[in-house]
Amino acid sequence: MVMVAGVDLVIPWPFSMFGFYYGIVFFVALYIPSRQTMAFASVAIVLTMVGELDGISVRGLDGFAWTAMNRLCGMFFAAGCGISLRKLREEMRHRLETLEHANELERDLVRAGEREQMRLGQDLHDGVCQTLAALNCAAECLRLDLEADVSPRVKIATEIQKSLSEATVEVRNLARGIYPIWKEGETLVSAVRSLIVRLNTLCRGRIEFRNCGDVLPLEPENAIHLYRVTQEALQNAMRHANASRIFVEIVVDDERLTLTVGDDGCGSAMQTRPDGIGWRTMKYRAKLIGAEISIASPQAGGTLVRCSLPLSVLAGSNNHVQEPLVVQH
Repeated sequence: MVMVAGVDLVIPWPFSMFGFYYGIVFFVALYIPSRQTMAFASVAIVLTMVGELDGISVRGLDGFAWTAMNRLCGMFFAAGCGISLRKLREEMRHRLETLEHANELERDLVRAGEREQMRLGQDLHDGVCQTLAALNCAAECLRLDLEADVSPRVKIATEIQKSLSEATVEVRNLARGIYPIWKEGETLVSAVRSLIVRLNTLCRGRIEFRNCGDVLPLEPENAIHLYRVTQEALQNAMRHANASRIFVEIVVDDERLTLTVGDDGCGSAMQTRPDGIGWRTMKYRAKLIGAEISIASPQAGGTLVRCSLPLSVLAGSNNHVQEPLVVQH
């Protein structure tokens, strides 16, 4: 502004540099507090009017006062615009920071839930399952002793052993459903395949698995969210779709990984109730990992749930150190 004022004093009246002052005041208002901006604008008004002193003899005091009033209004208008824009920018920055903080809190809550599920699943696997396995061994020893003694209670011991074996399998499947125990080297594809094998015991082999393309190593957070989306979509199809055939498909092309769960049933409850907790949870999990998820009804009938994750997200994930999802058993 000093340079502009110097030029303004050198050039003869009626030429003036007053227009440059408006721009300077506007940009100053974008970066300094309001009070300092107004003080700066007042100094600018004084400097720009110094160059008008030569014109008093021509226009008189009335003309000088009119010019001063116009420039006063223009200068403070420029300052006001700059201050308003600065406050708007600060408010937008604050909102973005608040939104990022809220998203981080949501991610922390999801991670905390997954850790709690992992702990519960491991407790079931390491505690109840091991106890049932020990009881099963004891029941088998009892059955063998009774067989050796030709006791009529052999049948009862056999039934006890059978019930304990079934209970062990059920609790182990429950533990894996709460939190999948992924062994070292296991991928999303193998984990989903294991899930389908377990579910097929409940729905008589109705679920088919298709895998097209090699799945890149996934960050644990991405893998578990895709697994949960698959799990929720399959459970919804089994409970509500009344389908005779269900399929899971994982396709990898040059741009994205696409996970599809489809059925030939009568439609999904998620379509009639888009605000349901299952569909909302799936959408939220997809959002957390940068994926897109949709639900549709083909003309042939049934339901298609499709979750698509760009390979750029996978590439970013692979730059991080891969951590095990759970402790290996």
